[in-house]
Amino acid sequence: LAVLVADLAQASLHRAYHRVGLLWRFHAVHHSSRELDWLVGSRMHLVEILLTRSLVLLPLLVLGFSSATLNAYVILVGLQAVLAHANLGIRFGWLEQVLVLPRYHHWHHARHPDFLDCNYAIHLPLVDRLMGTFRLPRDPAAWPEEYGVMEPGSVPEGIVRQHIAPFLPARRVRAEQ
Repeated sequence: LAVLVADLAQASLHRAYHRVGLLWRFHAVHHSSRELDWLVGSRMHLVEILLTRSLVLLPLLVLGFSSATLNAYVILVGLQAVLAHANLGIRFGWLEQVLVLPRYHHWHHARHPDFLDCNYAIHLPLVDRLMGTFRLPRDPAAWPEEYGVMEPGSVPEGIVRQHIAPFLPARRVRAEQ
């Protein structure tokens, strides 16, 4: 139940990161990677990390989940972030409909106009189905050809410049839409 509640919160916030220009400025750091591998799950702006962890854990605290459940969830989300972004060309069959696995989340990062507004969940594809954002290509063997933001030059290179850019008014980092 805690995973479902957290995933509903995270997917909603994740969708807001893509739709609200100010939030996108921070989230674009995560999407700027042109290659996907297990480290991309940790490539995030510090503001996004603080917002996400706070707004995802808050509902769990308010609903009274135990400390042990919260601790277990924090470990799970770390493992899930590594797995979802991993560069594994493995098909998991029916499990891809139940759990967020690499192929599912890779389509969220695809540099392809048909996949701009999809697959926001980090644990359960059910959450995307409920939000109307579940999408996979018809070909079950298909993987994205390109990754990254739709406008590659819109995010500066280098971790320091990426962390400063959202605060600079002269810098225009546009949302994917």
